[in-house]
Amino acid sequence: MKYLPLLLLSISLHAITIQVTNDSSYTLHATIYSASDAELSSLVLSPKNTITWQDSFFDARDYAEGPFKVVFTCPDGDEYGTVTRIAQNATVRAQAARGPKRCGRNSQPDPHRDLDQAQPHHKY
Repeated sequence: MKYLPLLLLSISLHAITIQVTNDSSYTLHATIYSASDAELSSLVLSPKNTITWQDSFFDARDYAEGPFKVVFTCPDGDEYGTVTRIAQNATVRAQAARGPKRCGRNSQPDPHRDLDQAQPHHKY
């Protein structure tokens, strides 16, 4: 019984975290939004990198409520994709986003090395 208050205190002090993973080949901006569409944070992620975003403690006055949304954008501002309905303490991957999932005109930033030799065939 004497450990119950410590257990309750530790539960109420946990902060909300969201792990944002850029599993693409592009440098991406990730903007995190609350359930009310208030912008909570903006992150820049290098390719194949993960950043953990942490919000206030559950009992704080500025506690943001989920579900959350992450919008991934390219360095030029074009949308890469969006992930919605993110639960607290979840992991979000750029490749799981809905959207074009590309930056610029190319769908793949690093074309295969035989691209010049294996051009697509045209139908007439």
